[in-house]
Amino acid sequence: MSISCANVHATIGEFQRNYIYKLYIEDVPAAVSTTFSNATTFQAKVDIYNSKAVWPDRKTAAITVKWSGEKFDIPGVDESTRATDFEFFDDESQMAYDFLSACKDLTGNEINQAGVKGISSKFNIGVAKVSVDKNTITGYRRLVGCRVYELSCTEVQKDGDTLSKITANIHWDRNEDVPSKRGQTA
Repeated sequence: MSISCANVHATIGEFQRNYIYKLYIEDVPAAVSTTFSNATTFQAKVDIYNSKAVWPDRKTAAITVKWSGEKFDIPGVDESTRATDFEFFDDESQMAYDFLSACKDLTGNEINQAGVKGISSKFNIGVAKVSVDKNTITGYRRLVGCRVYELSCTEVQKDGDTLSKITANIHWDRNEDVPSKRGQTA
């Protein structure tokens, strides 16, 4: 016997739309601030530039243990995906490119080949799902220990008319739920 709702909106509420989210850069590494003086300006405006982000998955491996003629599954290591591509619009000021390039340089560049070690090269990104009115945060995940490993830009061409975008391949150490952000103004 199936269960049905006469009025989905009244029973469940509005379904989350995948385009209603906001991106936050929660902190900026000091090395980025010294290299790129507008880092805090970009940090405050990052959601204007962002066109694609991720709501991170959560996955735990199952370890099967055989004991006394039975099989039992116990939780194993975290197998969550910890890398994806984020897309950003690039404007004439090159603010998005300069910020992401400075972050990429912390993971290795042509000059130092090794990057900056440890915590000083990492930053945190917050991804918030936002209500339909675009004012209230309905869910918030923090990507902890982010690093930029690759920057790829769209082709530039004289006869093209598309907006220039930058794709940043970002990896993180873990993601965590931040329930205190729910219900806050986006």
